[in-house]
Amino acid sequence: MKKQEVIDNLKKLASQLGSKKYITLKDLRSVPKLSHYMYFHFKTIKKALHEAGLPSSYLASSMGISDEKLLDYLKDLQAKLGYPPTVWEIQHDNQLYKKYSERKIIWSIYKSRFGGLIKAKEFAGMKDSKARIYKSRTSGGDFEEGEEVLPKNRYWGEAAELHVLAELLYHEFQAANIPVDVGLDILAVKNNKTFYFQVKHKDLSDSRAIKLTKSSFEKTGSGNVYYIFVLLSDNKRDFLIIPYHIVNQWIKQGFAKEEESNYLIYIDKKDGKYKLKEVELDNYLDNWKDIR
Repeated sequence: MKKQEVIDNLKKLASQLGSKKYITLKDLRSVPKLSHYMYFHFKTIKKALHEAGLPSSYLASSMGISDEKLLDYLKDLQAKLGYPPTVWEIQHDNQLYKKYSERKIIWSIYKSRFGGLIKAKEFAGMKDSKARIYKSRTSGGDFEEGEEVLPKNRYWGEAAELHVLAELLYHEFQAANIPVDVGLDILAVKNNKTFYFQVKHKDLSDSRAIKLTKSSFEKTGSGNVYYIFVLLSDNKRDFLIIPYHIVNQWIKQGFAKEEESNYLIYIDKKDGKYKLKEVELDNYLDNWKDIR
């Protein structure tokens, strides 16, 4: 298969897939020998899709970056931060990655290339000691040697799930975490009925949206599924308990912003009331008894 034939096959495959936003390796393997010749001529799926004028996934974009550039990115990020970057800093970098990639660099690429982020930092010549002394980004004060400094909301996702578990138990549900990541966090049983929960937290001091992954949302839409948005501030925790079909309705009505891979839900508190655009949400506030 010649180079142009690979390109033609990619375009043909894209037209056959229709509504899919990008071609994956699984799709490539559905065409005999296409993946082999794609790698032979282009080395990476990103380059092949680019030559064919087709979009690529985040993973494909990352796979197109050389090991050297991935390490250079870590070095640049360290120079900007003043300390070796963690997963959190990579996930929240919205500028520096553009020097190396059209799309954000995902931290998991370091696992597949180097065996983990820690090893990648070692290859980059970084000494990632927990005994760092640097300024707090919030207080401006010095930390004691040996203290590991992390953003306070680094722990809030786990804390939100524990809050929800406790509330469900308090309201007489038999509840437990779901150990395998299937797009849901908690399973609960009450009166011989089973319920499933996806927990999302929001720091009320942060204007960013609650992010729902499209793939997870679409595959978890059957049965008694609820979304619980834990709204966090320094001295208060509120719970918005939303049935799946209501969230789905918001998406269809355009109240949730749609991205390539996510739905974004912007919840604000105005005049003491929670709102999603013009939709008032207080009816869903702490309504544990409506889970039935």
